[in-house]
Amino acid sequence: MNTNSSPLSLLTVLNPGGSSIPDAMKPSKTIDQLVMLMCDRGLTITDEERLRRTLYDCNYYRLSGYFRAFQKDPAHGDNDFRPGVKDTDFLTPYTMDERLRSVILKGTARVELTLRSRFAYLSANAGHAYDYLDPDSYVDARNRSGLVMRDGLLDRMRKWMNMSNEVCIRHYRRTGRPVPIWAAVETFPFDTFSRMLSLYADTDTLKELYRSVGIRTNHRTASEIIHAMVYLRNLCSHHSRLWHREMVISPPVTRDMRTAFPMFEHEEKSVASSLLALMYLVERIDGNGYSGEITGLIESTTDYSYGISHPLHWE
Repeated sequence: MNTNSSPLSLLTVLNPGGSSIPDAMKPSKTIDQLVMLMCDRGLTITDEERLRRTLYDCNYYRLSGYFRAFQKDPAHGDNDFRPGVKDTDFLTPYTMDERLRSVILKGTARVELTLRSRFAYLSANAGHAYDYLDPDSYVDARNRSGLVMRDGLLDRMRKWMNMSNEVCIRHYRRTGRPVPIWAAVETFPFDTFSRMLSLYADTDTLKELYRSVGIRTNHRTASEIIHAMVYLRNLCSHHSRLWHREMVISPPVTRDMRTAFPMFEHEEKSVASSLLALMYLVERIDGNGYSGEITGLIESTTDYSYGISHPLHWE
């Protein structure tokens, strides 16, 4: 391939004014230089054009999270590839992650929308259609800094409602009428709604809500499961790596989840443990075979399945 004629060889970040780059700052590299660097580190390239296009479109830094698993000792600065490593070894899981993220986002959307709707319905019918902004509607819990958590929650709820441009919210705002909970919850992002559930004081409503999606445990554990779904959704929304990822927020795996999917491998803090919870929730909501989409994808290749079930620690 004539690299000099490729537009990708021109990709670089210029240093304005031609001034020298401080020693502590890494200089930028062209696509040519990145490919050469990977070759020098022992990578076998099977499709240079594909690798170049991936580097151009997907960012070397993002891609590096995938080939860390194939380097000798990246935690201690040895970034050489192990003997026999090919570009397809990390490009394949990169592509698989793209597909898996789409399936996950479909599932987390189903969980989020269902929980919002059922919570609003149950709360309103329990007589709480208009007191969701009352501090007494939430437990008086404090964070590690001693701050009352419900105060921050109420501030965020008001912020999102004030920012909303939905027609119905504008109508309530214009007429000065209070916004009912079934309209208010539609203005909250998933993380704010999740925090709302975690602090909500009406335990009877929460118990009925969680039971409706198959969570038969205490409210704290249920809240942690939903919080983990928010984290999983956010990772996918930001196109983050899933393969060999160690999850910072991982859901408690209940007996019901293990019983529903007894053959599904899930090491602690792996993406698979979050997928187990997601499959369980979506199946309890819809029962439409969603779990088959997840398992069919991740089990299509052994290496990818292993990477979803087992986090790696590079630090």
